[in-house]
Amino acid sequence: MKVALGVIAALAAIAVVAVSTIGAPALTFLVTYGCHGAEDQLAESMKAHRIFETYPPGAQAQGQRESTCDDDDRVVDVSQEYRLPSSRDDVIDFYRKLALRDGWKPSPEMREADDFCFTKAIDGKDTDLTVWTGDESDTFYVGLSSSIESGGWWC
Repeated sequence: MKVALGVIAALAAIAVVAVSTIGAPALTFLVTYGCHGAEDQLAESMKAHRIFETYPPGAQAQGQRESTCDDDDRVVDVSQEYRLPSSRDDVIDFYRKLALRDGWKPSPEMREADDFCFTKAIDGKDTDLTVWTGDESDTFYVGLSSSIESGGWWC
């Protein structure tokens, strides 16, 4: 009987150590992993950025601004699709001039003349601005990318 109680006590002690060693980090991971309220607030503030309200003459916003958040990196992306008013080069030139006037800096990651990736600190967070054409030849997108901890991941 004493041996059985000793074994039970030893197993209980092992269980307590295992739960406290493995359980606490697992619980912390489960509670902090992924996108939460802070990323939702960041997405809402990014959706309200004036870059989405300034577009080339003749362009038309299509649908609502969309936002996503990557659970692993907690990077928030917000984009808006527009109907293309003229050529892709005109759109890129419009946003390049707008970005420079508004204090955005060309990303050192831009390698080609038609790449469009600018960065700027907004509310203390590095934010990436990019413009790209859609799969259909008559659409283009404007997007912002940022995160609570580090910044965007487009540039």
